[in-house]
Amino acid sequence: FKKRGVFNWLIALLNFPTFNAFRVYSLELETMIKWAMGSSNVVVVDHLEMIDLVPQKHQNNVIYHSHNAEFKIWHDYGHLNSSIFTSWAMNLEAGRVKRLERYAINSTSFTFAAPNDQETLSTELGIGSEKFRLTYHLGNDELLQLPDLQDKQQKRIFYAGTLDWEPNRDGLTWFLKECWPTVKSEQPDMTFQICGKGANPELLTLMKRSDGVEYLGFVPDLTEVMDSCTLAIVPLRFGSGMKIKTLDAMYRGLPVVTTKVGAEGIELVSQKHAVIADDANEFATAITRLTSDKELWSMLSVESRALARSKYTYSALAESMLNDINLLIK
Repeated sequence: FKKRGVFNWLIALLNFPTFNAFRVYSLELETMIKWAMGSSNVVVVDHLEMIDLVPQKHQNNVIYHSHNAEFKIWHDYGHLNSSIFTSWAMNLEAGRVKRLERYAINSTSFTFAAPNDQETLSTELGIGSEKFRLTYHLGNDELLQLPDLQDKQQKRIFYAGTLDWEPNRDGLTWFLKECWPTVKSEQPDMTFQICGKGANPELLTLMKRSDGVEYLGFVPDLTEVMDSCTLAIVPLRFGSGMKIKTLDAMYRGLPVVTTKVGAEGIELVSQKHAVIADDANEFATAITRLTSDKELWSMLSVESRALARSKYTYSALAESMLNDINLLIK
């Protein structure tokens, strides 16, 4: 990947359909794709940036696998950013990404997309529902095989996410500044364990200065950390697609406090499968309540895991997606 930065963005602005298409481009990869397509019945384009490497004239059945409504991420980040230049640049890029997404969907046989992204892409791009097929973006469903969790005496919050991904960094920063002080004032013995690589200097400093916060960095196996915690948080303020961090907590039966963005694409009912709150005070209150309300804790643990087991597993998803692909090539 080429580095993010103003200079590279300007190069992309002049020569590529989007910034990320420029960041992932290589002549070697483009040549390999052209060669491989010559002997393939079906080509699956995974992630939007890859569509720019597919020749416009081809004889293949091409499927686009969308991971997000990508333009929405750029647009929402620009809307939240206080810098006039950054906001302008993000909105400009959002328009470019939207055009590439429209091309990707219209130029392929169909698009796999999560339920919430299908709705956004269809509405915002003016594309009919016949161009979409259902997919889910899942996490580690092997966690469903582990024994049910038991409520714990310790008060500890779990968070996991790649911290160089802007929606994660923004959400965690918001939580540490707007929610965590309230939680600590009401529950002085509460601690917060953060897992994930890529924290920038500003976030590292914020975590270090926040009382009761422990930054673990990249953790290969999150199970032990999850099992030691009382609840998980997914404090996203913008983003798209389905949130793997939400599903992983559900697979483990670890009660989740999340925003509406963190719940998107998943059939969560607040106060049954998770607690959903966008307001900082409500988010903090939900955390403190879960440490004392044993009945609510148990219900969220059991119901979220049951929902994940019934709807969000790889075996069921693979069967559905393979059926769609087979119908295309018959």
